Amino acid sequence: MTNSNKPNIAKIGNNIVNFSELRNEGYIYVDKTKFVHEILSGPDKRLFLSRPRRFGKTLLIDTLEEAAVGRKELFAGLAIDRLRKDGDWPRYHVLRIGMSRFGDNPALLDWNLTDFLHSFASRRGFTITGQDSAYSLTKVITSLSLNYADIPILTGNVRTQNALVSNRGKIIVLIDEYDAPIINNIMNTTNINIAKKTLHSFYNALKSCDDMIERVFITGITKFAQLSVFSAMNNLSDITFQPGYATICGFTPYEISTCYSVHLDKVLADFKKNKKMGPDFTRESLMKRIVDWYDGYSWNGKDRVINPISLQKFLLDHIFNNYWIQTGGINFLNQMNIKDDVFSTVFKGVPEFSGSVDIQDAGNADPVAVMLQAGYLTVRKRKRFKQSELYLAVPNKEVGMTIMKNYIDTRVISSISPDDDNFTPELCKEFCNAFCQAQSDRAEELLHGFLSAIPYTLHEELESFYHLFLLSIFKMSRFKTIPERITAKGIADLVITSPEHGCMVTEIKYGKSSINADTADPVSATGISDKDERKLNSCIRAAFRQILKNDYLLPYVGGRFPVRAVAVAVCGRNRVRIRSFPAEELIQRAQEFLGNASRRKIGAVTSAARNDEPPQNPRSPRQRRSRQ
Repeated sequence: MTNSNKPNIAKIGNNIVNFSELRNEGYIYVDKTKFVHEILSGPDKRLFLSRPRRFGKTLLIDTLEEAAVGRKELFAGLAIDRLRKDGDWPRYHVLRIGMSRFGDNPALLDWNLTDFLHSFASRRGFTITGQDSAYSLTKVITSLSLNYADIPILTGNVRTQNALVSNRGKIIVLIDEYDAPIINNIMNTTNINIAKKTLHSFYNALKSCDDMIERVFITGITKFAQLSVFSAMNNLSDITFQPGYATICGFTPYEISTCYSVHLDKVLADFKKNKKMGPDFTRESLMKRIVDWYDGYSWNGKDRVINPISLQKFLLDHIFNNYWIQTGGINFLNQMNIKDDVFSTVFKGVPEFSGSVDIQDAGNADPVAVMLQAGYLTVRKRKRFKQSELYLAVPNKEVGMTIMKNYIDTRVISSISPDDDNFTPELCKEFCNAFCQAQSDRAEELLHGFLSAIPYTLHEELESFYHLFLLSIFKMSRFKTIPERITAKGIADLVITSPEHGCMVTEIKYGKSSINADTADPVSATGISDKDERKLNSCIRAAFRQILKNDYLLPYVGGRFPVRAVAVAVCGRNRVRIRSFPAEELIQRAQEFLGNASRRKIGAVTSAARNDEPPQNPRSPRQRRSRQ
């Protein structure tokens, strides 16, 4: 929803966390103020909320501050304006503290907090004498309480006026990213203990001022149960998993369809203009792709929301991409040093989790709880009669790609011995060239060597593992690659482009081996079994069939580069097969790969192949040259 003063402007305020800027400068604001009203007026006066990074917590804090100081003009037309009876807008002094601003050095945390509180007092027109953060906090809250007569109350209701006057000594305290001093030092126990000491004194001081505080709202990424904020403030209510607050941060599909409608139409028009999607691609198709990529976050197992930063970046760039990894989404995972067996569990889904969702010890945390709180896992559903038991899963394609890519780059590839002659930068480059030049035998030989060099404990029997392993190889060799290329009908696994080789539209298929790899050599002296041979051939045919039926070639044929369709089949851990055709040849052979059922309409590119003739529109570079 845009500011009513500028109804014709609907700008995307990506990364803007200032509520007044969003409202005054004509940016889109997705209305979350019903939650702001509940936090400021509900029965629970001490609240804690955990959400992943880049999920809108800071904007929520800023909105709370603007509402608490009574800037009602900013909220015209929003939910809170309708919920405030008789136009009642009480004003409070607000002490807002963003813990992330104090740096990574815990030895300076107390000094930085103290300096901030002295500066805050100075801006409010009074001075304090505290030499540490705990004492300074007490003095600030006490001084604000004594100066509360400066804050008017906006209400026309006499009964409300009298009730508010009797409560005039109360302050609202907002603390954003309370856990930043811990997160920034998560692998350093000494630093964590130093930070804990400062925070324990600080939150004890906050608790001691309880009678002067009207509301406390605290946000963070994680909930460290033993951190002093939860022991000192034992009346803090955790709303993280409460159903009523499930959509407080993030966007629902409905909110996107209504608030970002104009921008969705722009993306759709751009996709069709540049032939990124076929003519049958609709708003509903676009929303489905957005949901697949960025939706799926849930804290109650029912309501799901979309990552706001990723959604806004997509609407600005018009490209389905992994934006979460570009905004620090993986750093916390690396810092926690999650073990490989946990990754394996996560890839396959956590069928049931009945442990504590709180992190008991920052130095020895349950990795599943960490990944749930940090956004790498989400609540797929709750047990009906036992709400403490959760079914967890990776929320969406963006996060799944982030985890698997990180796993391959930091675990799999780094685990290969530097002395292993099967996996060197030179061989990786040779593989990429052989792959792009349709030298299938050499490409298969090299890929088999790469996969054989990976310790068997790090293999994951998932198609996405081999998809992202190939992506890593091409990235290492500095080839331009597009993973998960969206078309109107599906998603191509990998598109590789280069001026020397043209464009390779690649589909990868995986099938389990008929041989138990734990008890036998996957490629023995007798060669590949008949069953695995049939499976490899079946996977190759399935890959080409998918390329044809889903029009993966459509955005590329007729361009300035020659186009090849490449099918990669993996069976077991390292049985591989690679086949490729020029796009025109594959289209001509469409019947062979699609079977008898292909007589029905099969897509914009392949429909021309019914009479075994190359398509006339769009034309390929080869066709244009032959006519000249």
